[in-house]
Amino acid sequence: MLRFIFIGIPLLLMFLLAVAFGALNKHAIPFNFIIGEITLPVAVLTGLFIGLGFLLGLAAMAAKQVSLRNENRKLRKQVTQREQPNA
Repeated sequence: MLRFIFIGIPLLLMFLLAVAFGALNKHAIPFNFIIGEITLPVAVLTGLFIGLGFLLGLAAMAAKQVSLRNENRKLRKQVTQREQPNA
């Protein structure tokens, strides 16, 4: 239940805010890439950048998680090696 409160409700509120933002901003703006230009609505560009930020954050968290698991594994090996001579 706590997980839903801390994760589900903020996500739901952000989704509703994004829908309201998209409904109110129908203007198309040009977006310049290095190799070209595309015209997209403000809501679409905002969604793309939010999605990109989410994916980059997820990748950073995953990398840190792998690093912490490796460190935890090494520490557990050290503990078991120090406990073996005592047994």
